[in-house]
Amino acid sequence: MPIEVVVIDDDKVTSSLLKKLLSDQGFQVHTAFDGESGFQLVQKIKPALVICDMLLPKMHGADVCQKIKGNEELKKIKVVMITAIYKEILIKAEAREWGADLFMEKPVNTKELLKWIEKNVSSNEPASPVKAEKISIESIDVDDVVARLKKLVDN
Repeated sequence: MPIEVVVIDDDKVTSSLLKKLLSDQGFQVHTAFDGESGFQLVQKIKPALVICDMLLPKMHGADVCQKIKGNEELKKIKVVMITAIYKEILIKAEAREWGADLFMEKPVNTKELLKWIEKNVSSNEPASPVKAEKISIESIDVDDVVARLKKLVDN
């Protein structure tokens, strides 16, 4: 199952671009255009990642971030705050205080965003259990064992 992402931005161009970028990378992307409906969507879906604009109708992006990080069920969700308005260094420190995992200015550097996501975001699904097999010592084929180990590591 693909990793789920919620993009909350009232700028439909930015939302569409982020949705296309992330969908092309295999993510399941949901969008909301105001803070209130965005937070409701996050509560419903519990995505691995939220990308949230700062200046939103109905609920400010900072409030969305704080509500996510203050909720026991949601606090592990990675939150990226984006903005075209707030460009001061002070706002980056404030975004960290709100619980944001990353702060980016618009236009979003997509290469930097994808690199950060690859490094910091994983599926919310539990890892599948490893199936144990008994192998008799006499029948060990080293090539077979290496192939099996490689298969386990690659999955």
